[in-house]
Amino acid sequence: MITRNPSSTVSRFLDAHLRRDAQTRELSVARFMSILSAICVVVAAALGPAMGWDLTFALMGLSAVLSGYYACMWWVLRSGAFHPAIPWLNVFIEVSIPAVVLTFDLRYQGPVYALTAPTLVIWGTLVTLAGLRSNPRLGLAAGALVAAEYLALYFGFVRPLLPDQPLVTLGPLFICVRAFFFVATGALTATLARHFLERTKSALAALREQEVMGKYVLHERLGAGGMAEVYRATYSPEGGFEKQVALKRILPSYADDAAFVTMFRREAELCSSLYHPNIVQVFDLGRHGGTYFLAMEYVDGLPLSALLKPRNRRPLPVSAATFLAAELASALDYLHRRTSADGVPLRLVHRDLNPPNILVSRIGEVKLSDFGIARDAVRAHLTVAGSVRGKLGYMAPEQAMGRDIDGRADLFALGLTLHEALTGQRALSGHSEEVLLRAAVDQEVVPPSQLNPAVPLALDLIVMSLLQKDPERRTPNGAALRQQLLALDGPAAPYPHGQAELARVARDTKTLAEQLTVDTVETLAVGKPPVVRSA
Repeated sequence: MITRNPSSTVSRFLDAHLRRDAQTRELSVARFMSILSAICVVVAAALGPAMGWDLTFALMGLSAVLSGYYACMWWVLRSGAFHPAIPWLNVFIEVSIPAVVLTFDLRYQGPVYALTAPTLVIWGTLVTLAGLRSNPRLGLAAGALVAAEYLALYFGFVRPLLPDQPLVTLGPLFICVRAFFFVATGALTATLARHFLERTKSALAALREQEVMGKYVLHERLGAGGMAEVYRATYSPEGGFEKQVALKRILPSYADDAAFVTMFRREAELCSSLYHPNIVQVFDLGRHGGTYFLAMEYVDGLPLSALLKPRNRRPLPVSAATFLAAELASALDYLHRRTSADGVPLRLVHRDLNPPNILVSRIGEVKLSDFGIARDAVRAHLTVAGSVRGKLGYMAPEQAMGRDIDGRADLFALGLTLHEALTGQRALSGHSEEVLLRAAVDQEVVPPSQLNPAVPLALDLIVMSLLQKDPERRTPNGAALRQQLLALDGPAAPYPHGQAELARVARDTKTLAEQLTVDTVETLAVGKPPVVRSA
């Protein structure tokens, strides 16, 4: 496969990164300026006898106001609020500080002192700092603003107070030259900032060339497992068409693991044949740079495990949990009834349904992912007889014991997941792998209403029917489960409010994660090592 000019995508990626970084940058500036302004209050007070107390009090008042402003700005930015106009406002205030100081000097010390005071030296520095905010236009604007303020103050207020024969360096010609240097400083800073950004883009483009897998340009990593990792990527073929995808690739150190590569290809083959709104779709399978990758549907959201984890083990709203279960029941019904092209039942079993493999988008969509260890009747020989595959603590008794399984094993896992969503606690627990492996057989699960009084009796019965240890007594299929859930009424009804409630929780969780700068995204359809455990 040939790389298709990722430079425009890289440019947009860098621009987006700098925009996201603007809030952090302004937060640092606000903290620094608040502390510096507070220090200036003390310094001005110490210089009072030398400068005169009238000027000292004016400078102390200005420093106190600036310290208060930047403290408030720091608090606002720290709370997560940000607007693109904030850097422009801060630059306007920063480069205008010497103009205010010049006005004070003129008022209390006279025109000659005002034009020669040491504080004016920082004007050029502030122009330079404005241009270093990764936006060349800020440098240009700062230089032009400083020149305009300087000329306006000179010709409007200072010059009429100067002696008839002032020093040459205080005459209009030299003042205009200084103003020109301010503009030139802004232009030079903008040029350097633009050059820096262009070189950064070039370096990033060269680096991204190593991270472009065919027509896929990689962005941030979404998750990683022991043998594979997942990135958000842009599918960018010729013609300007672009599509966001999740790109999963085998770690290079495992690219030669024949068993894992077989499982990886099997997942791509199986998922590419599944078309259901509640199942993550696979678009492509390829090899690049010595490793395999597959491109999947990108879900802008979080795994269910992330929704449950930061809630201090609190449950989901009941309607959100029943909506989640109803959507997954539809996906399982489709999966279990899937047939081959000639109508032969495939008897597909997911075998790994658990919160990290259930994705919830910002608008409340529910997607089942990670079919790496899914099994069908045709390839049942890939699973060693008497072996166990799946996530400990989410397996049906027959699966944990290494016996023959069918779709009802997935329904048991869904029952455990629904129980956890309703209670905020894992239904099965254990201090070791051996205990967790036998938990489905040995442990009794209490009805969710005993842990969450908001769960009605009808929903209790649905969950406990899913958790029957004997498959023959368990809810028979996803269609039957969905009908039971749709029959619920009141606050437990999955429709019409369940999706909105689930979306609200997903958005709140993702916003919290972004504000705390904590990556709560767990493994997103990342393959797991093909562990074989004896029952």
